[in-house]
Amino acid sequence: GMALRAAWTVARDGWLELEAAANVTLDAPLTAGAKMLSEFRPDWPTERPISSNPASWYVSPRRTFAEAVCWNSLFVTVALLLAFKGPGLGPLGLPPPGPRRVTLLDRVIGFSLICSLAVVFWYKIVTHTVVYMLQPCHIVTVMLIYVCFCTERRRASMVYAFFVHMNVGTLLALGFPDTSDYWRRNILPEFTILNFFFLHYMLLVVPLWYEWQGVLHFRKGPYALFVGWIATGLLHWTVLWPASLLAQRNINYMLSPPKGPLLTLGGRWFRSMQCPLTLPMLLGPGILFPVAIFFLKAIATSVWGIASSLAK
Repeated sequence: GMALRAAWTVARDGWLELEAAANVTLDAPLTAGAKMLSEFRPDWPTERPISSNPASWYVSPRRTFAEAVCWNSLFVTVALLLAFKGPGLGPLGLPPPGPRRVTLLDRVIGFSLICSLAVVFWYKIVTHTVVYMLQPCHIVTVMLIYVCFCTERRRASMVYAFFVHMNVGTLLALGFPDTSDYWRRNILPEFTILNFFFLHYMLLVVPLWYEWQGVLHFRKGPYALFVGWIATGLLHWTVLWPASLLAQRNINYMLSPPKGPLLTLGGRWFRSMQCPLTLPMLLGPGILFPVAIFFLKAIATSVWGIASSLAK
């Protein structure tokens, strides 16, 4: 903990020096961008709200404009290069087109996810926060529902590959659950919180089950991690950040951070801190979990083989 904090302090100090140098060169466009944003939302407070929902200029309009330009330019440019000049999805090693058998368990999982997502949608309607259906956990839930019912193996494997590498928020939601809004609004809080954990544990367990089955194929490795990181970055900066501005809601903490590591370590630089940190976090669902399942299957197969031979 102390080493991480010290490393982050050194990195942040270096970045502040770089920012000061850039401010001299980019003062005019940064000032114009900051003015545009502040005039668009002039009534937003500049302090971090107590609740995680309200919008704010906790990160100043000037810094917000600079981050938005930098990260959008990076993610959009890399995505276009990969799609039109690079290898695209080829290195993912997706299976050829063909039929895929959808089992009864697939349907049960799919309908369970639909019911859970319907509860979330009902809650958002009642609380007038439907825009929060854009949260990554809801988007990846829709992706997983599609995978459950998809009868074409290449499309199912492609969507599953993106799901695996965009599902990193589930680990964060379970590690640092934010259920304050459910208690604050007091609309069946026990039921809605139970549904929150059910949905997120399903997002954690179901891909492990699919890895165990081995029916959804794509090549794990650095390229898949990188493509997943780009897709996650695009979702946050080209969709969620503009939506937060337009809807005046702190969608997936794109305007201010929750209590926890992002606030403690990142402060007003939390967005630019979490962008690069997301890439190594993808190692969990993208590589470590599949490797763990591979060894568990090998152990289970060995134990079953030994038990069968002894039974004879």
